[in-house]
Amino acid sequence: MLRLLHWDSIFFAMNMAEVSTTSPVTSSYFQHVIEKNQLDFIQALCKIDDITTIHFLENENFHLADTKVTFETRIDTNAQNKSSLVLATEHDFPVLQNMMTGLFKDSRYSCYPHIFNFEKVDELYKLWVKKSITGAFDDYCLVIKLNGEIIGFVTIKENLINRKARIGLLGIDLKHQNNGMGTKLLTELKVFLESRPIEQLVVSTQGRNYNALNLYIKCGYRIQKMESWYYWTRVLINARS
Repeated sequence: MLRLLHWDSIFFAMNMAEVSTTSPVTSSYFQHVIEKNQLDFIQALCKIDDITTIHFLENENFHLADTKVTFETRIDTNAQNKSSLVLATEHDFPVLQNMMTGLFKDSRYSCYPHIFNFEKVDELYKLWVKKSITGAFDDYCLVIKLNGEIIGFVTIKENLINRKARIGLLGIDLKHQNNGMGTKLLTELKVFLESRPIEQLVVSTQGRNYNALNLYIKCGYRIQKMESWYYWTRVLINARS
């Protein structure tokens, strides 16, 4: 079935939805919902080896947009270790906001400027961090400093019932990249989580983001699953007609 993305639709100023690939959807139902809601964009996420679903999506004029790779790592319990990461506050947001401009050029939105405006994508990730600082989206945001200057951050969402945490966004200031700060941030993050009731940490990134893929592999993360993002857009369909 299709689920309308109300918040996303307002933010990007177009009618957006997501199709579930875990339950069967017929072509007639699909077309009915599109016209009823005047949809402009639909996204679908499916297992990379789900050939049946992939064929259905391709027949409905979806195109392969991106690959999502999810990593996992275990968290040891050691409350005695102390992390150098600190919780971000609203006072830190202006620094983070400046740092984030153009930082997520490999996101699944940034590579589609004809669908998602570049400035709006930047605004989306900045809003993500802002809301995570206050616990309104992810639960909190941690920052890493060098000589007293914030040079990186990571947002975390915890599920204490399953004793699992997920990285939402992670970023290192462009001028401090490629000097080991990403590795240090992930290392310090595990130390931070050792004092929490967390046993597993997961994170997802895009298949073309080689820097992120190599970073997680270098830090001992294992691939948990791989999925494919498929997009349907009214703009592209009309262009082909």
